[in-house]
Amino acid sequence: MKDNSITRRKFLKTSGVVISSVVLAGSGLTLLDDHEPVDPFPIYSIGDQNMSKRILVTYASRTGSTAGVAEVIGQTLSNPETRVDIFPITEVKDLSPYNAVVAGSAIQGGEWLPEALDFVREHRSEFSRIPFAAFTVCMTLAMKKGDYGDQVKTWLNPVRTLVKPAREGFFAGSLDIAKIPSFADRMKFRLSVMAGVWSEGDHRDWHAIRTWAEDLNSVL
Repeated sequence: MKDNSITRRKFLKTSGVVISSVVLAGSGLTLLDDHEPVDPFPIYSIGDQNMSKRILVTYASRTGSTAGVAEVIGQTLSNPETRVDIFPITEVKDLSPYNAVVAGSAIQGGEWLPEALDFVREHRSEFSRIPFAAFTVCMTLAMKKGDYGDQVKTWLNPVRTLVKPAREGFFAGSLDIAKIPSFADRMKFRLSVMAGVWSEGDHRDWHAIRTWAEDLNSVL
């Protein structure tokens, strides 16, 4: 007769997969924010100084995925009358030249990255005079089972307590386990992939990102 009992080792392995998956989903998958654009962390401008309007698209990213989203948003916003600067949040010191700001971040512990929150906190008074839009990038939105959209939206609450964004965008990220620097985190993500929580690869919806950016023209 076939023995259908489960061994202690199998039980612990299965439990570990489930627990790791739940923990990672609830935290926003800190390191899964990745993509490989031509320049992983773009710093450049589209247009010249003489244009009548100037928009800042700024971002906080760990491995490049959120940076890639920011780059596409900036490219979409550019037009013959508008200069767009695409900079990492840590490179932005002065908002006085801008008519509008779009800021985005990857997720860490269910919140924007610390430098992104610091940026909003530091410039909150300036967002009372110019339009501000916010976007969030995380792998939780790429999970195969369940709808975590409402949960992910709550992760923007710390930003909302400081300033009310004119528009909010929420986009799935991408997963390349080989890029994750921590061995422990790599193992957790491999177990989660084995459990079918999500798959490796780029899960960003570029059409949705461009459509969101195009809609920003009505408020920026």
